[in-house]
Amino acid sequence: MPEVVIGLDTTADKIRALLREGYLRADVARFLDIRYQHVRKVAVDAGIDQGLQRGIVVLPASKPLPAVREETAIDMLIDAGFTLLGSWVVADAGIGLSTPAPKDPGVYAFVVDGAVKYIGLTKMGFARRMYSYSKPGSTQRTSQRINGIISEHSRAGVVVEIYIAVPPALEWNGLPIHTAAGLEAGLIDMIQPSWNKMGVS
Repeated sequence: MPEVVIGLDTTADKIRALLREGYLRADVARFLDIRYQHVRKVAVDAGIDQGLQRGIVVLPASKPLPAVREETAIDMLIDAGFTLLGSWVVADAGIGLSTPAPKDPGVYAFVVDGAVKYIGLTKMGFARRMYSYSKPGSTQRTSQRINGIISEHSRAGVVVEIYIAVPPALEWNGLPIHTAAGLEAGLIDMIQPSWNKMGVS
C-alpha cells in the first residue's frame, strides 16, 4: 500500500489510487487511519465500485481482523451485501415489524442511527426469529432482553432498523460449512455491538 500512495498529496487521491489497485475499502480506511464513510464517499463520488467485497479470504493466524468502530459498521455491512428489511414499530401487543420478514435463514443486524447495535443468527428463518423478539417466551432470556431494549427505543421514537444477509453455503474438503454462523461470529468479534453484551442497553 505505501508504494501506491507515494507522491499523492490529498487523502482523496490516496483513496482513489488504493481502490483502483484493488484494495478493500475497509483496508484503505485502516491503512489511512480514517473513517470508513470517508472512503465510501470518495469511492461513490468517483464512481469506483472496486473494493466492496472479495468473497472468502483465509487470514493467517498472526493477522486477526482489527476491531471496527461501531459507527462505521453499517456502511461496511451494506457494501458487503446486507439489505434493509425494515424497522421495529410499536404495536398493540408490544413491538412488531414494519414489513413481513422472509423465511430464509441468515444473519441480521439491529441498527440505530447508522450504528450496529446487535448481530444475530437465525437457522429457523428471519420471520420466526423476529417473531420471537416481538413475543418472547418465558424461557427465551436473550429474546426478552432484546425485546425490552427495542421496546424502550421504539416507545421513545427511536427507529431500530433491521438489516439481513443470506450468505451462500460453502464446503471445505467435501464437508459442509455453515457460513452464516461464521459470519455472525466474525462480525460480533469485529464490531463488538453493545446489545450483544449482557447488561448493556
